[in-house]
Amino acid sequence: MKVSLCKHSFPVNPPHGTLANPGDCTGCGTTWADVQAELDRQENALRLGTAHRATCAGCGHTRMVFRYQREQQPWDEQEPPVIWLCVRDWSYARQREEATGFVDFHDLFQHGTDEQLLAALRGAL
Repeated sequence: MKVSLCKHSFPVNPPHGTLANPGDCTGCGTTWADVQAELDRQENALRLGTAHRATCAGCGHTRMVFRYQREQQPWDEQEPPVIWLCVRDWSYARQREEATGFVDFHDLFQHGTDEQLLAALRGAL
Protein backbone atom coordinates (compact mmCIF):
# COMPACT_ATOMS: atom_id res chain seq x y z
CA MET A 1 0.00 0.00 0.00
CA LYS A 2 1.38 3.38 -1.02
CA VAL A 3 1.34 5.98 1.77
CA SER A 4 1.26 9.63 0.79
CA LEU A 5 2.03 12.50 3.13
CA CYS A 6 1.06 15.05 0.47
CA LYS A 7 -1.42 17.75 1.55
CA HIS A 8 -3.15 17.37 -1.86
CA SER A 9 -4.01 20.52 -3.76
CA PHE A 10 -6.20 20.06 -6.81
CA PRO A 11 -6.40 22.90 -9.36
CA VAL A 12 -9.92 23.94 -10.33
CA ASN A 13 -9.07 26.69 -12.81
CA PRO A 14 -8.94 25.88 -16.54
CA PRO A 15 -6.88 24.60 -18.28
CA HIS A 16 -5.64 22.52 -15.33
CA GLY A 17 -9.06 21.52 -14.00
CA THR A 18 -12.60 22.65 -13.19
CA LEU A 19 -14.90 22.62 -10.17
CA ALA A 20 -16.68 19.60 -11.59
CA ASN A 21 -13.46 17.83 -12.58
CA PRO A 22 -10.42 18.99 -10.55
CA GLY A 23 -7.00 18.43 -12.08
CA ASP A 24 -4.24 16.21 -10.72
CA CYS A 25 -2.63 17.14 -7.39
CA THR A 26 0.01 19.83 -7.84
CA GLY A 27 2.20 18.18 -5.19
CA CYS A 28 2.22 14.50 -6.06
CA GLY A 29 0.27 14.15 -9.33
CA THR A 30 -2.45 11.88 -7.88
CA THR A 31 -5.83 12.22 -9.57
CA TRP A 32 -8.91 13.53 -7.75
CA ALA A 33 -10.74 10.24 -8.42
CA ASP A 34 -7.90 8.17 -6.92
CA VAL A 35 -7.87 10.27 -3.73
CA GLN A 36 -11.67 9.99 -3.38
CA ALA A 37 -11.49 6.22 -3.94
CA GLU A 38 -8.81 5.90 -1.24
CA LEU A 39 -10.88 7.96 1.22
CA ASP A 40 -13.90 5.72 0.54
CA ARG A 41 -11.75 2.61 1.05
CA GLN A 42 -10.48 3.96 4.38
CA GLU A 43 -14.02 4.84 5.52
CA ASN A 44 -15.28 1.34 4.66
CA ALA A 45 -12.31 -0.28 6.42
CA LEU A 46 -13.05 1.76 9.56
CA ARG A 47 -16.77 0.92 9.42
CA LEU A 48 -16.19 -2.82 8.97
CA GLY A 49 -13.24 -2.98 11.36
CA THR A 50 -15.22 -1.45 14.22
CA ALA A 51 -18.47 -3.41 13.69
CA HIS A 52 -19.62 -5.30 16.76
CA ARG A 53 -22.72 -6.81 18.33
CA ALA A 54 -24.63 -4.24 20.38
CA THR A 55 -27.92 -2.39 20.64
CA CYS A 56 -28.79 -0.38 17.52
CA ALA A 57 -29.42 3.30 18.27
CA GLY A 58 -32.14 3.35 15.60
CA CYS A 59 -34.34 0.33 16.26
CA GLY A 60 -33.18 -0.72 19.72
CA HIS A 61 -32.56 -4.36 18.75
CA THR A 62 -29.33 -6.18 19.58
CA ARG A 63 -27.59 -6.77 16.26
CA MET A 64 -24.32 -6.21 14.46
CA VAL A 65 -23.92 -2.44 14.49
CA PHE A 66 -21.79 -0.26 12.27
CA ARG A 67 -20.25 3.14 12.83
CA TYR A 68 -22.25 6.02 11.32
CA GLN A 69 -21.08 9.61 11.44
CA ARG A 70 -22.87 12.23 9.39
CA GLU A 71 -21.01 14.80 7.34
CA GLN A 72 -19.74 17.90 9.14
CA GLN A 73 -22.29 20.73 8.92
CA PRO A 74 -21.78 24.51 9.25
CA TRP A 75 -23.44 24.55 12.68
CA ASP A 76 -21.12 21.89 14.11
CA GLU A 77 -18.57 23.32 16.52
CA GLN A 78 -16.86 19.94 16.75
CA GLU A 79 -16.96 16.61 14.94
CA PRO A 80 -20.45 15.05 14.69
CA PRO A 81 -21.04 12.17 17.11
CA VAL A 82 -20.65 8.54 16.09
CA ILE A 83 -23.92 6.59 16.06
CA TRP A 84 -23.98 2.77 16.08
CA LEU A 85 -26.64 1.46 13.69
CA CYS A 86 -27.66 -1.90 12.25
CA VAL A 87 -27.44 -2.38 8.49
CA ARG A 88 -31.07 -1.39 7.89
CA ASP A 89 -30.93 1.77 10.00
CA TRP A 90 -27.48 2.68 8.64
CA SER A 91 -28.97 2.61 5.13
CA TYR A 92 -31.98 4.68 6.21
CA ALA A 93 -29.72 7.25 7.89
CA ARG A 94 -27.55 7.55 4.75
CA GLN A 95 -30.65 7.98 2.55
CA ARG A 96 -32.09 10.65 4.87
CA GLU A 97 -28.79 12.49 5.03
CA GLU A 98 -28.40 12.47 1.25
CA ALA A 99 -31.99 13.64 0.73
CA THR A 100 -32.29 16.23 3.50
CA GLY A 101 -28.88 16.82 5.08
CA PHE A 102 -30.18 15.56 8.43
CA VAL A 103 -29.84 12.10 9.98
CA ASP A 104 -32.77 12.14 12.39
CA PHE A 105 -35.65 14.29 13.59
CA HIS A 106 -33.67 15.71 16.53
CA ASP A 107 -30.96 16.94 14.14
CA LEU A 108 -33.60 18.47 11.86
CA PHE A 109 -35.50 20.07 14.77
CA GLN A 110 -32.34 21.67 16.20
CA HIS A 111 -30.82 22.93 12.94
CA GLY A 112 -33.35 22.83 10.11
CA THR A 113 -35.33 25.71 8.67
CA ASP A 114 -39.08 26.03 9.16
CA GLU A 115 -39.63 24.79 5.60
CA GLN A 116 -37.45 21.72 6.16
CA LEU A 117 -39.26 20.92 9.42
CA LEU A 118 -42.65 21.30 7.75
CA ALA A 119 -41.60 19.00 4.89
CA ALA A 120 -40.42 16.39 7.41
CA LEU A 121 -43.69 16.58 9.32
CA ARG A 122 -45.55 15.98 6.07
CA GLY A 123 -43.64 12.73 5.57
CA ALA A 124 -40.38 13.51 3.77
CA LEU A 125 -38.22 12.45 6.74
